[in-house]
Amino acid sequence: MENMDETPMAFNLPNNTTIEQSGTKTISILTTRHECSNFTVVLACMADGTKLLPVIIFKLKNVSKGVFPDGMIIRANSKGWMNESEMIWWIENIWIKCAG
Repeated sequence: MENMDETPMAFNLPNNTTIEQSGTKTISILTTRHECSNFTVVLACMADGTKLLPVIIFKLKNVSKGVFPDGMIIRANSKGWMNESEMIWWIENIWIKCAG
């Protein structure tokens, strides 16, 4: 038995708290300008507490040749979220290997 869930994450999470003089009419907030760019994180664990490798799905055509941290799987699709083909891939490559 296992539990799996996916959650959207934003690249930029601007803080909603600022430090400025009371009454200031404009406050500048630094951002990456990617407030609407999201990716999906898929997390799962087995009933015995074993954590499965996290899968991160980016909204890209292909995964770039970057250096990513060990212990996670990077995927890409045109929408950036879990769809039927990503779910089949997850079952075949993550779930079956761990549940085996």
